[in-house]
Amino acid sequence: MKLPGVRSTDLFDRPAQDDLLQIRNDLMTVYREISAGDERLFPLRYARTVPRSTSRRRTASAGAPVDEVTVDGAEQPLAATPEVPVLLLPDGPDRASVLPYDVLRRSLAGRGLDVLMMEHRGVGLSRLDAEGHDLPPHAMSLREVLGDVLAVLDHARAPQVALYGVGYGAYLAQALAVLHPERVHSLVLDSPLTSADDEKIAQETLRAMYWDGTVPATSTTASSLRRLVGEGVVDGYRAGPVVLAVHEHGGPSAVRDLVDLLALGRGQLTWNSVRQVLNRDWLQSTPYVMEYDLTARILHTELGGGHHADGGPLDPLVISGEKSRTVPPFTGEVLDLHELAPAITAPTLVITGSLDLISPPRIARELTARIPGARLLEVPGAGHSMLDTRSQITQIAARWSACGAAHLLPEHAHELAALPATPTDQALSRGLQIALAAERYSPWRIRVESARAKREQAQVDPRSRRTRHVKLD
Repeated sequence: MKLPGVRSTDLFDRPAQDDLLQIRNDLMTVYREISAGDERLFPLRYARTVPRSTSRRRTASAGAPVDEVTVDGAEQPLAATPEVPVLLLPDGPDRASVLPYDVLRRSLAGRGLDVLMMEHRGVGLSRLDAEGHDLPPHAMSLREVLGDVLAVLDHARAPQVALYGVGYGAYLAQALAVLHPERVHSLVLDSPLTSADDEKIAQETLRAMYWDGTVPATSTTASSLRRLVGEGVVDGYRAGPVVLAVHEHGGPSAVRDLVDLLALGRGQLTWNSVRQVLNRDWLQSTPYVMEYDLTARILHTELGGGHHADGGPLDPLVISGEKSRTVPPFTGEVLDLHELAPAITAPTLVITGSLDLISPPRIARELTARIPGARLLEVPGAGHSMLDTRSQITQIAARWSACGAAHLLPEHAHELAALPATPTDQALSRGLQIALAAERYSPWRIRVESARAKREQAQVDPRSRRTRHVKLD
């Protein structure tokens, strides 16, 4: 990645961070104490993208004034004049927000929104202390992160914001709405995280679909998968994350196609490729995009990530459970959001995808019932995180929320479901489809290529027993 005015170096290298900060006029810095017991300061970064003019025309929808703005060639109704800035809190705690969501912020600003995005501490441009060293372990806590959010709002001189949170970001948004209701104009909770027990619901939902066979639409797939595990074709202990990944990017039909191929003696290359990608450290250690190492304490020790891994068949938590052993154990939740949710007074829209197995719709439905006056938007055919997979829905929901009209969106669920997936999600889905098609129609060629790759790898490292890695994107 090369930008004008930057010395010839990789912007993903830490030494290039200062160059990046100098050429960007949308990045702000707040100096925060490292922790309550450590008064040293570290630079907390956030991005602010201010609105620019755009042509709109007013109409009326569901009894409320709306604007229509062209979104990728399709006119979509967007609520009228925004009342407050929007603060977007992405999933995490290991997700960066400054670089990965540049395009989204600019698009929202083009629709009249003042957009803030805070970099989670320990990630991206908020990873280092003032001397350039990684933040210490004691800096990684939920209470410090909530203080970060308030510090950003104060620095941005935003008395109130419309909060849009995804997963972990939705967890923070709920906490802020309870502890500091005066700062929250409205809430959008996308694929929300509500407690350490959410992953237990996700585990049970995945097994119901693809192992127990209690969901009629996938009962045949579940039966075939159980047989494959019994025959030793598939490692049932390691299968959960693979099935989850294939489901998230291809839906039940992709899981069915892969299981059918495995039953025919094919499909191993696709299966192993997905498994290898999930097990690669680089997947969680891309600077300025996703950085797991420092934030692991928040994920596992404070949020209980991987706590419910049970070693049973088709456990989607197996990888998270193994990683949780590298940090202090989970001993209980810092906040009981289930108990606190009824105290939320901000107008709230909860969004879930009907096919989400990371934060299944049951979690969103129960959260909606706990928050007084909350509305539920269940998007047919969508998976986890509208922010990452259906960003046009995020743009509409964020703007309607900032205008105080998000409660009207559930009436437009089917129109929203028709909006296209993000280019990244489309590329992943297409890659998966191509991989499955290749094994379906050219099995012998795939097998020959796989065997040759194994031989070549063995010549480089005789200890290696890995199958050939095929990129799914």
